[in-house]
Amino acid sequence: MRTFVKNAALTAVMTLGLAGAGSSWAVDPFVLPTPENNANATYELYPDATGALREAIIMNGIPIAFLYDEFWSYSAKILESIQTVSPLLIPTAEFGTYNFSVGTGVIDVNLTSVAGGATNVVTLSDGTVITMQDPDDLFSNQQVTGWVCDWGGSTQTCDFYGNTAAENKSYSVPASGVNGTTTVGEILTYLQDIDPSWTIPLIYADYNQTGAGDSLWMSAMIQIINPDGNIVVADWFLDTDNNMMQDPTSATYNFGDITFEGSIGACTPLWDPVTGAGCAGVTDDGSVYSGSHNLGSGKADFMAFAPTMDLSLFDPSFLWVTTIYVGCIPEITGPFPGTENVGCQTNGGEEFGIIGGVGPGRQVPIPGTLALIGIGLAGFGFAQRRRASRRHS
Repeated sequence: MRTFVKNAALTAVMTLGLAGAGSSWAVDPFVLPTPENNANATYELYPDATGALREAIIMNGIPIAFLYDEFWSYSAKILESIQTVSPLLIPTAEFGTYNFSVGTGVIDVNLTSVAGGATNVVTLSDGTVITMQDPDDLFSNQQVTGWVCDWGGSTQTCDFYGNTAAENKSYSVPASGVNGTTTVGEILTYLQDIDPSWTIPLIYADYNQTGAGDSLWMSAMIQIINPDGNIVVADWFLDTDNNMMQDPTSATYNFGDITFEGSIGACTPLWDPVTGAGCAGVTDDGSVYSGSHNLGSGKADFMAFAPTMDLSLFDPSFLWVTTIYVGCIPEITGPFPGTENVGCQTNGGEEFGIIGGVGPGRQVPIPGTLALIGIGLAGFGFAQRRRASRRHS
């Protein structure tokens, strides 16, 4: 049994953004819309890319974000399309824009990269330099169908899977070989140097699939680890089972080339999870929105955060460790029944990183609490639960 710091019901978070004077790059701040900060948004159920009903944030009848276990995951492409077609729904003067550059050499904190020699050296506004762990090495220009990588801990480990067992490969290096570990204090210091209110990291995904229609399996886990004894003191999960437990076999399946039409008659062909393309729904006012999440364009495709991941609650010397599962991984994620290569990685390595933070200000539900909206707020609490862990048991 372990003790976890979790929010018992709702938590007040929702000011998000990018950059600042101390960052090595500069992008105008943005805010992610929620029903608390945007009257055009509501909490409802909506079919996700697999067709399963999922808790979502809805705007003009279509989803802008889905709740995956403990993470809210927003589509940057749909937000951008809404701002282009229906600018009054997400006014740029209030919310900023979502068409910004990401990736190695652009953002400060890379969690994965295919660029040789990529590092995470950040200069703060006062000149202080923070050196976080180098990003995972994703074997640039070598095709794999899926991979699992850790970042930030005492050992950086990656397992890569090809079409055959002979194509599988892996590496494991001590943190000393990749610029050391990454601590809670380092990430919190970086976030608060940009905005003193930020305590929760905002993570992005930039996918790079062959063909605009390809979708992708993906799940993730973030752990806070006490290096004294390698004890996991808190963890958060991004997958399709909203149970606050690690379920890598229940990976998310992300929309690829997606459209939302203005009428039922125009909604053809319907979204097909096998081809990863089609019309996924109809807007309330007849507007047409579209977006392709897999172009590898150096732009954010998805942005996600866990409302309860308040780093200020933890010892700054503890480690902040990510484990990301991408594509087809034997016995973990696989294709839909009767199909091949669905949800597999089909092009260059996908990129993940930290692009900003979340701070106190507005209320958003945490997993499983949408039905409790209106009951009220509960304070931070402690709960004891048994959790599964991939490498850090």
